[in-house]
Amino acid sequence: MSEPNFEDNVKRMEEIVAKMEEGGLNLQDSIALFKEGTELTKQCQEQLTKTELLIQKVIDQSGKIEVDNC
Repeated sequence: MSEPNFEDNVKRMEEIVAKMEEGGLNLQDSIALFKEGTELTKQCQEQLTKTELLIQKVIDQSGKIEVDNC
């Protein structure tokens, strides 16, 4: 199974924040959601880093696009 894409991860994080802001969760559920949210944050950061590296490969220092290197 493939890992969720960036947009799916952000949507899930928004759902988690909304649930936590509503209140009414017990401590165990709050901790579980917090852990899930931190893992999703980590995954999003890794996806952004990979994307940034890809962009750096495509564009050289002078701003010239170098499609051949990808």
